[in-house]
Amino acid sequence: MTIEDDEGFEGVEFDTPVGSFRAGRGARGGWREAPNAPDEDYRRARKRVRRMMSFYRHLTTYISVILLLLFLDIITGAEDFWVHWVAIIWGIFLLMHFLNVFAFEHLLGREAERRMIERELQRRRGGE
Repeated sequence: MTIEDDEGFEGVEFDTPVGSFRAGRGARGGWREAPNAPDEDYRRARKRVRRMMSFYRHLTTYISVILLLLFLDIITGAEDFWVHWVAIIWGIFLLMHFLNVFAFEHLLGREAERRMIERELQRRRGGE
């Protein structure tokens, strides 16, 4: 998705089940000085809310279009019922979107990586 936000970033942000990355002008590079700064927390929260809203818009579009297609399927003759195929195939994509936003982010996202690093550091410090 092409984005331009108030951080001065212009480019493309890719969200995948295993994480996300940005490509474009103004993308932050290198190490961040204060990863737990309030603006960093705000940026993460805003990104999370945007991803959730994107899913909710996708869900609303899915329901609206499937209902419209169901109506068209019924008035054109129900002997060759076809709308269920569209609902199933699109539903699979909707499920993948849901998992990407709500499940994979918790299991494989940056916060999971941070938690694993903290556990590993505690384990190493405890073993010294």
